[in-house]
Amino acid sequence: LRKFEFHSSRATSAGYRFERVDLLTSWRSTPQVLRFVDAVFAPPALAAAIQPRPGDVPEEVRHEPAPPRRDHPGCVDVWPREVDRKAEEREAWDAPLDAEPEDSANRRLARRMAAEIRSLIDRGDRVFDKERQVWRPAHAGDVLILVRRRRVLFEEILRALKREGIDVAGADRLALSEHIVFDDLKALARFVLYPADELNLAALLKSPFCGLTDDGLYELAHGRGANLWEVLRARGGEAAGFLEAVIADARNLRPFEFYARALGRKGVDGRTMRQRLLRRLGGEAEDALDEFLNQVLAAENRGVHDLERLCAELDSLAIEVKREMDAERREVRVMTAHGAKGLEAPIVFLPETTLTRTARGSPLLVAGREGDEGFLWCSSAARDCEATADARARRARREDEEAYRLLYVALTRARDRLVLCGRRSASSDEAKIRGWWGAVNDALAHEDIAVQVRNVREGDLEFRRYGEDPQRMAPEAAGEAAEPAPLPPWTDTAPATETFARYASPSDLGEGAESPAPSPLGAVGGLGRFRRGDLIHRLLQVLPDLEPAARADGARSLLARERDLTEAQRAEMTAAAMSVLEDARFAEVFGSGSRAEVAIAGSAAGLPPGLRISGRIDRLVVLPDRVLVADFKSNRPSPDRVEDADPAYLRQMAIYAAVLADVFPGRTIEAALVWTDGPKLMPVPENLLVQSLVELGRAG
Repeated sequence: LRKFEFHSSRATSAGYRFERVDLLTSWRSTPQVLRFVDAVFAPPALAAAIQPRPGDVPEEVRHEPAPPRRDHPGCVDVWPREVDRKAEEREAWDAPLDAEPEDSANRRLARRMAAEIRSLIDRGDRVFDKERQVWRPAHAGDVLILVRRRRVLFEEILRALKREGIDVAGADRLALSEHIVFDDLKALARFVLYPADELNLAALLKSPFCGLTDDGLYELAHGRGANLWEVLRARGGEAAGFLEAVIADARNLRPFEFYARALGRKGVDGRTMRQRLLRRLGGEAEDALDEFLNQVLAAENRGVHDLERLCAELDSLAIEVKREMDAERREVRVMTAHGAKGLEAPIVFLPETTLTRTARGSPLLVAGREGDEGFLWCSSAARDCEATADARARRARREDEEAYRLLYVALTRARDRLVLCGRRSASSDEAKIRGWWGAVNDALAHEDIAVQVRNVREGDLEFRRYGEDPQRMAPEAAGEAAEPAPLPPWTDTAPATETFARYASPSDLGEGAESPAPSPLGAVGGLGRFRRGDLIHRLLQVLPDLEPAARADGARSLLARERDLTEAQRAEMTAAAMSVLEDARFAEVFGSGSRAEVAIAGSAAGLPPGLRISGRIDRLVVLPDRVLVADFKSNRPSPDRVEDADPAYLRQMAIYAAVLADVFPGRTIEAALVWTDGPKLMPVPENLLVQSLVELGRAG
């Protein structure tokens, strides 16, 4: 407002016209919802909270429905508050103090809301579809539940909706390390590392990965006489087979590949493990699962390549995932009113209208005029002097104003219907409760609202309603039976056929693609199938960027991160990489101006028609008169002649050379295979490149 007055003064002083344009029109809500909002904020103190103005006279809060909504009916329901009954005496020795009683007000309120949502869906309450511009029966995605904090009631609402069989999107924010899917995935890694950990294994057997029931786990574990894993292996079955498979995978796969393969394995029911997790834990587990995999991939990029180090990092993980709450998924959305800014829904529930401030915050108080503030310290209101009492009152007023601004946000999310409810303790005085609940009750007594408020009874619930019956809210003129507009003629015409270029990896083309050559990353010295070649490849990629004198130390430092390697294995791989880098024949390949891991995509005249390739060149050197392209191979033993190299390798180099010839016209393209066993640099003659392209063309 100060900025408005500042610019207004400057404009008028300069002789320009400056007009105020009030944004009063709402394209979202029905007249009943808007009139109720206006009544809630009719008191000057509440109007001042959302529209602060200098002086003592706040501006009136007023909304006008847009023409499309001007004649649409809506309603506001105000339920009686659930009363917390006196808690029963509990033995603290065996009953958790924070356990929610079965008949608590929070649980009763959550169950009542879930039952109402189930009923409104089943009985076909009417809502207005903005996209199709028709009235239609409501579904779960039309409901938005706004709480003020993610605590007991928030969790009880989610639980009650799931028990009613209502699709629910889950929490709008979830702490990854506190989600049960996080525990299940971490338990899988811990089992691979420590199969003898019986408590961890028992938890894993109860997870969707294995699916044992309490009775099944008891039968397996009771009186076993041996380690739980040994008993399970002896018995066999689906769970034992799955766990043996993940142990085998962990020997050769990095963490991300390990989890990806585990989640993709199918059970006897035909579902993948990922589908089992989502089926049991609900749709919100999908976001937690995806974020977990993102964190595993990020850990790999930081150099975490074994499950033991990954588990150590996961133990200290504290990540909150913000989920997109999409109404198109036809799931009830439950979130905080603060997080709902910018969202809307036909039906909005506000179950925490009775929440009040119970504490005044820290003893540190802000005092003074705006722009010239200072701090005062007072531990409690009982010790206040005049200055601290004034500062405390100002803070309370600011907090109340912020709470009313949040109420305005919550109320204006509704398009067709508002449901307001809450709870109170048995000892609270109904007449003295203010805050949101007091504002709502005052609105019902407003002269423009009170004459249209009536009592309604549905089952055992009697409440006050302002507006129309939701089952009959569709006006006759805009009924759902209205004929849709005819489709344009082009919808009956089949689209023209498009030819899309196919992209393929050079190593997968032509004969031999189904039966590739023996892996160039074969097992050596007890390492896994891919491990040695992968590590040497990484050394040849990274070390050329270091000064020659620092390369050996760099290799040892990089391999020291691989904790499962022996010193002999580290020394052998370091020697293999250094022998290539220090050989004079390879000077140009690893010299200045050379680049590692160069992505390449495109086509060339010599390739089959319509073929596009996408690959990655291990080493590329662009010189003024020629281009060198090299690919690393770690076969042991390596061939003595380039003609004896696997045809798949020669075909790969021919494709690279053909595409590079189009990229660098006028320069000679030289291709070579670098064998780490030897070491050997084998230039690939031009005639072999041409012959490989001819064979590729014959293969189609």
